[in-house]
Amino acid sequence: MQLRSIGDSINHRMVQEDLQQEARDAVAHFVLLFFGGMDALLRFLWNNHLM
Repeated sequence: MQLRSIGDSINHRMVQEDLQQEARDAVAHFVLLFFGGMDALLRFLWNNHLM
């Protein structure tokens, strides 16, 4: 019985860590896209002398 509860808690922690990893990946992807888009927008404005 005790081994089963240890296994369940380990499994639960692994699921939580997996979700945290997916959230970190999603945030990193969003930040890269956001700053990449900002860079392209600023370059476009600069090249067209709108700033």
